[in-house]
Amino acid sequence: MVATKGFKYPDRELYDWVLNELHKRHINNETIGEIAYEMQHQYLPELTVEDFGKELDEVLKKREVLNILATGFALDNLANEGLLPEPLQTIVKEDAGVYGVDETISLALSQLYGSIAVTNYGYEDKKKLGIAAKLDNSNGQVNTFADDLALALASAVIGRCGHGSKLELDDNTVEEPANDEFKELKFVINGKEVEPQGDLVYFAKPIKNDRKLPNWDLNKFANDLGKAINNSRELADRLEEEFNHDYYVNLSVDMDDEFTWQLVIELLDGKMELVDVVFVDLEHFLDYVYLEVDSSSEFVDTAQMIAQFVFEHDLYPYPEDSNDLEESDDEDNELDMSEMTKALAAITPLFMEHFNSLIKSGSLDSLIDMLNDKEDNRKDDANE
Repeated sequence: MVATKGFKYPDRELYDWVLNELHKRHINNETIGEIAYEMQHQYLPELTVEDFGKELDEVLKKREVLNILATGFALDNLANEGLLPEPLQTIVKEDAGVYGVDETISLALSQLYGSIAVTNYGYEDKKKLGIAAKLDNSNGQVNTFADDLALALASAVIGRCGHGSKLELDDNTVEEPANDEFKELKFVINGKEVEPQGDLVYFAKPIKNDRKLPNWDLNKFANDLGKAINNSRELADRLEEEFNHDYYVNLSVDMDDEFTWQLVIELLDGKMELVDVVFVDLEHFLDYVYLEVDSSSEFVDTAQMIAQFVFEHDLYPYPEDSNDLEESDDEDNELDMSEMTKALAAITPLFMEHFNSLIKSGSLDSLIDMLNDKEDNRKDDANE
């Protein structure tokens, strides 16, 4: 489903609300860490309850996780207040064994963190460990979704810990960069070296301003960028987020008439009609990627890099301002001057004919005397 144009996702509000709901149910780093530790201590003996618990902070930064938690907690809250329609109210309140929706959305959360998380969630759900058991047995309080969601969070933590270690490969199994200059390059954010997260390796290689790339790198860059665009609609979706959904985006890499590579960004409106096309010369874009990325940069994502280039070079056609639209509407409502002239030309002879008849009958003098009397009365009232 395409996101609504102009809609900005309320991530901060969602995060704060979910955090408050977790706090009310005593679901926190410690209680989740205890479940994860009990499940995984024999496999990861070097990790403590605190180590497992810290991973919860990272799990809660994922929008999909927050969406699932918010939905489950909201349904529990409504059931506690008796606000769900029957028979759903009774089913949720009694935590009916054949209902299964609470397990379904919790399993969806676990699936975000791989098979380790999924299998652990299934076992945890059967055992009802730690805080999940307390929530499951709370007297009079509906926690039909909350107990399963607590277990799903623990399984997500386990999944993160299980997949957290990096692969250690022999040097001869790692592909060496084509350019020896790249061996010494590292990508640093806020003083910490990080692994590249973008679709293209070029985006994670800052280079000094005095270095120039050989021509063959431009062809490889265009080829890699074309693959990233053609293989996934996700890149365009992420670019739409960077443009705050003012427009929808189509991406392609093409050759122009002069046989130079270009990044083509088609911007579509809410009716999916073409609004504008932004052409970015790839040679300039490649220079930007190399020369502008520095230790203070946080752009490790392809869509962010493209959007940043377009914004900084003022290539983005901003949507019409609402005030401009109102002004244009007012202009549309104004009478056309030619139509106004025709109307005046038609009414003037009729007015003059009526005016002359008033003069001949003496009615105009009577009308003037009456208006003068009214004016004198208004002056007298003002003096009083």
